[in-house]
Amino acid sequence: MAQKTQQLGLLIDFENLLASLDSESNTSFIPELLATLEHRFGKVAYRKAFADWSNAKLRKAASELQRHGVQMQHVVRGHNKTLIDSVLALQAMHTLALYPDLTGLVLASGDADYLALVMQLKNHGMTIIGVGADGNANSSWNHLCDEYLVCNTSKTSPAKAAPPAAGPEKNAMTASLKELVPVNGILISDLEAQIKEAQPNFNPESFHCHSLLEFLQSLGNQFKIANTEDGIIISSQAGRNASPYTLQELQSFSFVDYMQATRWYIIDGNIRDRVLHNIYALFEENGRVLTNDELHNLVDPDHIVEERPWYGTIFSLVYGACLWENPDDSSIPLPRRRLSLFRTVKSEEEFLIRYYTSLFHKAYTERPGLTAQMCSELMHPDDVEAHIPLYQQVLEELSRRH
Repeated sequence: MAQKTQQLGLLIDFENLLASLDSESNTSFIPELLATLEHRFGKVAYRKAFADWSNAKLRKAASELQRHGVQMQHVVRGHNKTLIDSVLALQAMHTLALYPDLTGLVLASGDADYLALVMQLKNHGMTIIGVGADGNANSSWNHLCDEYLVCNTSKTSPAKAAPPAAGPEKNAMTASLKELVPVNGILISDLEAQIKEAQPNFNPESFHCHSLLEFLQSLGNQFKIANTEDGIIISSQAGRNASPYTLQELQSFSFVDYMQATRWYIIDGNIRDRVLHNIYALFEENGRVLTNDELHNLVDPDHIVEERPWYGTIFSLVYGACLWENPDDSSIPLPRRRLSLFRTVKSEEEFLIRYYTSLFHKAYTERPGLTAQMCSELMHPDDVEAHIPLYQQVLEELSRRH
């Protein structure tokens, strides 16, 4: 078994790995993999993913990788199916020479054969950790690595048994955790203490998990897991659908109830307008950088806006390319992450269009009857007609994207 190392390098054959997972659109394995590696083996100091990034299917994954400080190298695969294998192998040897402090390399792929590379790296004294979607994908590759991790997948493999299907008990525990975990995060040790008080009978082994961390990882993307200097921090997924409802149930909701179940935003239109205006005004000064906490205190010093609507707003601004979140801060708590104005934002009007495009993106894909009138009535009920042109531009932008 690999000993816990101080410095790891991570190289990902991303298209190959993603294609071997059960759901190619599920990128939740990225933060889970990083958290598991740092918890079990050591700091992942160097991170790089290889793919043909012109592939539109990888846009969501690219954003997720960027958020977690993973460099992305563009490789035009074309008809050469082994080109990325060769590029990754060359990068591995280059990394070995360039970063002598690394004591281990993590090679993540689907079904590629890196046996020769692994043998060469081990001859240099490197610890090798393999990552794939199936523990049986390449038995020789599996056998030669010091450790082999299986990404979350519904397949059952000898390397890691599939978690049991979510039942009433697991759903109830998940709901309880959502009440205990704040948006800005909590140390896993503190969370364990709170769980003992709130759910004294909870035992991860009842769900085929060895620890609370493993149980949280088994919940997919319900929670964010970050390894920081202070320890492992668990936080809720700000801005995402944190409700226990299925898509079918959500579609039966009124538009108002649907939005409140799937998005965290400032409901009062006047307060929202003021907050968005003040955020833009603060960052309009070229090159200004503020932490999330600093921004919150400047924009809303009395903290009229509660925690979830605030972080939901920031989430939508970041994912809507209104604000830029420094990728080096991806593993630290939300309040300390640095923000600045996204460099392509040229006006406050564009800033607002991008924000509402991000906010209504999910509704646009799941509620085909969405109209500018509906958006305006929800967001600005006191001045519907005046805001319809804004939401017409938002829907036009969503239409272009789809």
